[in-house]
Amino acid sequence: MMMEPYVDPAARSPSTTFPLDGATFDISTMPEQDLVAYGKVAPVLHSLARTRVVRLSKTLVLKFGTTVLASEGETMKYVAANFPGVRLPQVYRCFNVEHSSSYSGLEGYVVMDYIEGPSLDTCWDELSLRLRESVVEQVAAMVAQLQSVRCDHPGVIGGGISRGMWFSDYGAGPFPTKEVFQKWITWKLNMSKHYKQALPDTLPLQCPYFVLVHGDLSPRNLVLDASNQVWLIDWGCAGFYPPIFETASAKHQTKFKSFSQLLLPLIYNHPEELMQLEDCSYGINRVPFSLPPEMGSESEEDT
Repeated sequence: MMMEPYVDPAARSPSTTFPLDGATFDISTMPEQDLVAYGKVAPVLHSLARTRVVRLSKTLVLKFGTTVLASEGETMKYVAANFPGVRLPQVYRCFNVEHSSSYSGLEGYVVMDYIEGPSLDTCWDELSLRLRESVVEQVAAMVAQLQSVRCDHPGVIGGGISRGMWFSDYGAGPFPTKEVFQKWITWKLNMSKHYKQALPDTLPLQCPYFVLVHGDLSPRNLVLDASNQVWLIDWGCAGFYPPIFETASAKHQTKFKSFSQLLLPLIYNHPEELMQLEDCSYGINRVPFSLPPEMGSESEEDT
């Protein structure tokens, strides 16, 4: 059974007074410890596992947790500066603090705009077919813009481990070069073959270039505003990867198959590449700590 997020109804109520409402402050210079403290008392918009999004004011939210890193905010700033057709919240602050129980040793904080409107996981089934089509057309247009710029360097903007369904629960990387990424994905395919979870003649996915991938396209990460414009939120899995990673992530999101069925024909979708990546899944997720020598292989044992 999937865990359901906790939401405080007060976080969306127009009658709620939020911690920073009416206060005089400069969000760019507010001490980090003050923001951390406000995060503990602000109404919760979304809380699941080790990630929380709270409402600081009528216009600001704070996302934080041990699964959050400041690099998410830096990625969002990069997107805003380089891809004007992609709608996403404006980021005002992002920082990490040390956290001993975090896998990364850090807890991240990102202060950004609150986007008024429902997330589409709460209303997707009630949308008309025409509005669903409009949603996926808008998402496809934003994906096309993100993929319009090619990069030779894989991974997360600013460095760090890659996260998302194609990098295991523990994350993977960092990937210092294109060649290391290619060796990693080939290694994972070989692990799948070793455990007979991929056909012996499957060819490795080739990664000649990388594009910016959101990495978690799903109605839960889309907000529909009053003008029926779609906003992309939750950039925690974003980074520069082969374009097929976006397709595969959208296809394998856990709910809303009708969303995937409408979106996939509109974005980069190469069936052979998709199969090659899917065949790496066992090696990525079931043997996550087995790495090519270039990345310091630890073990080839099934976890």
